[in-house]
Amino acid sequence: MSGKQEHRETVLVTGANRGLGLEFARQWLAEGACVFAGCRRPDRADALAQLAGDPDHELHVLSLDVTDQASVDAAVAEVRETAPCLDVLVNNAGVSPHGEEFSNVQADAMLGVMHVNAVAPLIVAQRCHALLRQSPHPRIVNISSSMGSLAKKDYGRHYSYSASKAALNMLTRAAAADLRNDGIVVVALHPGWVQTDLGGSQATLSPRESVAGLLQVIAALTPEKSGHFLTWNGDEQPW
Repeated sequence: MSGKQEHRETVLVTGANRGLGLEFARQWLAEGACVFAGCRRPDRADALAQLAGDPDHELHVLSLDVTDQASVDAAVAEVRETAPCLDVLVNNAGVSPHGEEFSNVQADAMLGVMHVNAVAPLIVAQRCHALLRQSPHPRIVNISSSMGSLAKKDYGRHYSYSASKAALNMLTRAAAADLRNDGIVVVALHPGWVQTDLGGSQATLSPRESVAGLLQVIAALTPEKSGHFLTWNGDEQPW
């Protein structure tokens, strides 16, 4: 009988106080993972606090504003103090302006969305690079959207959100190429149309269903899939 212990996964999820991020934390904890859950206001993250109160879970709630460099550095330092490596980074934090149309797009608002949805994931990944390199199966997962698909954009509106997710897809491709020699798999994942604050109540998937599928995709990622745009059930998403 081998004395080798099974590797326990350590994951960092941004935007983990609600919606998909909270569900990622919940399901990974149920699988026995060590979860670092980042959110801007931990004092208001009641659902995370409840999860953290379970003695069977190893959940670390981090104060993390992905647009603030000092906040990112402090959060990553906290991960480094606790864990020897990071197996999965999920760049989940995202924003979308309501009611955005051609006639009312505002430059400052668009730049803010770009910062949260595209620039911040790259910077968070950059800061986590050293920890990811220590993992036996490192993965960076950028939560994208079919709304960032150029091939499928045959409708108007949602300028800032769609453009930011298209930018995130490009950054995913670039990082996948740069980090391939480090063995780090980088993918963009479309979670489906999910019943969250962003997706709305009419969406076809619950957070539980979406994340269950996403976790299967993430667990099965191989180097050959790095740089791909995949759906929550593992299908290829058109760029």
